[in-house]
Amino acid sequence: MSKEVVTDRFAKLRALRDRLCTKEDNWSEAFQARDWVVSQLKDIKKLCSCDKTSKQVVGDKVSDVLHVLDPKETSDDK
Repeated sequence: MSKEVVTDRFAKLRALRDRLCTKEDNWSEAFQARDWVVSQLKDIKKLCSCDKTSKQVVGDKVSDVLHVLDPKETSDDK
């Protein structure tokens, strides 16, 4: 799938999200969680682009995100 197709689909999903959020509070909460994940991924991307960032720092950040998304799975990994 091309980047343009994916970009277009996400634009349509964002528009749908906006419409759903005006109708239902639960959707709004779900999309806030999604926005948090996106924010965390952006932070990880910034960390990866910095030459002074260690793999441990990036790994810790990823572990934190995974723990929030799947606490049972990540606790079993330790």
